[in-house]
Amino acid sequence: MEKDSILIVDDENLTRRALISGIRWEELGIGQILEAGSAAKAKEILQNEKVDLALIDIEMPGESGLDLLAWIRANISEELPCSFLTCHASFNYAQAAIRYGSFDYLLKPVNYEEVEDLILRMIGRTREVRENQEISEYGRQWIHERELEGKKYEKAAPSTEEIVDNIISYIRSHLSEKLSLSDLAHNAGLNPNYFNKVFKERAGDTVNQFIIKEKMALAARLLREGNLKSYAIAESLGYDNYANFVNMFKKIYGKSPNAYAEENR
Repeated sequence: MEKDSILIVDDENLTRRALISGIRWEELGIGQILEAGSAAKAKEILQNEKVDLALIDIEMPGESGLDLLAWIRANISEELPCSFLTCHASFNYAQAAIRYGSFDYLLKPVNYEEVEDLILRMIGRTREVRENQEISEYGRQWIHERELEGKKYEKAAPSTEEIVDNIISYIRSHLSEKLSLSDLAHNAGLNPNYFNKVFKERAGDTVNQFIIKEKMALAARLLREGNLKSYAIAESLGYDNYANFVNMFKKIYGKSPNAYAEENR
């Protein structure tokens, strides 16, 4: 299997050296390590080299890591897994990271085991994206060949199961937003009541139940990591009313977010 490449972007040479020497890259399936000491150098590499995933420092002179990720999303790829390194547990950073589609972020000084676990998860994402792209490319080639033969083919409408699966993926990638049954049903092109019924048959929960469980699962993970306060997590998940967030969390986990965080640190 072809090994992946990673780009490490950090203005601190010592941090880059520590990561390069401390991580078991070969065992993780990384075949090439690229490095940049600035956002400008990172852009140059991204435009000329094959990069499968990236670890990016947020605080850098000139353009920050957040600026770099915004540029990557606009000019390179919306799918490239990028995770942040930062010295500060900041709600503003977390909110911006979610907005630009960051895969995850770690606090410096980094723990090598955490970095290796993160890289494995990022590689899993690249494999998933690559497989989806291959499937899409195969489909395009198939249609093109049929057209060349002069045959007409109608694209089959997606099944209800496929529609629900797509909405589930959409929900999981937009947990920072306020999601509603009516908006999701509209996106699916289905009547809200019918959509809610088929969604429950497929997912085991109604749309609203599923959204709450997914948001609370993400909140629980963030609380276990201990990088953000519970009120900041509530805001990042689209809850304007903190009390509402606390009540939802208690229904799922049987205790308040703060109590859960204390028990799981």
